[in-house]
Amino acid sequence: MKKRNNKKIHLRTIIQLFFFFLVALITINHSLVESGKSIPLLSSASLHAICPFGGVVTLHQFITAGTFVQKLHESSIVLMTIAIFLSVLFGPVICGWVCPLGSVQEWFGKLGKKIFKRKFNNIIPYKYDKYLRFIRYIVLIWVVYVIGTTGKLVFQEFDPYYALFNFWSTEVAASSLVILGIVLSMSLIIERPWCKYACPFGAFMGISNLFRISKIKRNNSTCISCGACDKACPMNINVSESGIIRNHQCISCMKCTSEEVCPINDTVEYTFSSKKIKSNALATSLVIILFGGILISSYINMWQTESTKVPNIIEVGSFKGEYNPEDIKGSYSFGDVSELFSIPLEDLTFAFNIPEDINPSEFKNKDLEKLYLDLEFEIGNGSVKLFVALYKGLPYSLDTDTYLLENAVQILKDKANLTKEQLEFLNNHTVYIEK
Repeated sequence: MKKRNNKKIHLRTIIQLFFFFLVALITINHSLVESGKSIPLLSSASLHAICPFGGVVTLHQFITAGTFVQKLHESSIVLMTIAIFLSVLFGPVICGWVCPLGSVQEWFGKLGKKIFKRKFNNIIPYKYDKYLRFIRYIVLIWVVYVIGTTGKLVFQEFDPYYALFNFWSTEVAASSLVILGIVLSMSLIIERPWCKYACPFGAFMGISNLFRISKIKRNNSTCISCGACDKACPMNINVSESGIIRNHQCISCMKCTSEEVCPINDTVEYTFSSKKIKSNALATSLVIILFGGILISSYINMWQTESTKVPNIIEVGSFKGEYNPEDIKGSYSFGDVSELFSIPLEDLTFAFNIPEDINPSEFKNKDLEKLYLDLEFEIGNGSVKLFVALYKGLPYSLDTDTYLLENAVQILKDKANLTKEQLEFLNNHTVYIEK
């Protein structure tokens, strides 16, 4: 028997707090940069740019077209690669040690334990719970399919992670705020409910438990069947019933091990190639690989957290060599669009009814959503893409969710060579503003 060692608890908590505040500060700095201010020496990347799940959902488009899903950048691919590498070595340590949303759920859970005592994390009967765990794989398939077919980051509308760090922003959908509220409320009675039942990235990472090099092993000969490991597991895995933990929900938190709760030495151990490793070794490896990977990618110019101001070029067909309007980013200013596509700035200004007190050459496409926030239909970067494509006669897929202002439609009818189909589309997708 031994006394419980709390060293690992403190070390893991420190790492969780570090990544939570790092992501929070980077997100705040991104907002400050938008207003002309910044925190010195700190990245101003968007939250999308520093999320490894972005690499998963944009992978198909990146492989097939060499472009990224809207709002995503090279950095997402880099982080996804690092996360996969870490998961092969150590399992889903990104989920258990790094993810801020997972950490926040865990912190809410500590309050829930004090309120609900033994009922905490034991609300849902196992006969239902074991099936509910697979919902997150359905979410993963749905997210990848929808984003792959639309080329838009539609999951942002439901993402509690995005809402957690952008709850003050007008870009956050009410649906994601509602889901965040539900997740945090459920965290008071169920530990890590989002991670268990709905997180698509957790589902993706969880697959690594089937082939990871490191293992959580239980020594049956010294086990006294006290159940301490089962009670400690935040993912409700029955550690005491297994020799090697291969459960797809394990997050490599090490809470079940002899280093923390198991009262018998060398009974529940975290091993790497049959050698026992401690939490400090895992933590050190995690930090070195994560930040080392980022530094290497920066050195070889792969760590890009902002969109380039040059769209991709159409490679085939009669428009070969022309810039592709599909690749116009929300961070482009009207000045950028005017210069790249040779469209008079005054036409863009009139088309989108930009107020006289705003400098149109510096006005960004994504700010259209804020400018026309009260309209029934969204006017945003997609509207700019559509306008540019029709104005220049470039190929573009007509999206039923994309609308143009009356001014833009007027210019297109006057200056563009529109087909009958395009005219009919515009007549059904014109937004009128009361004058």
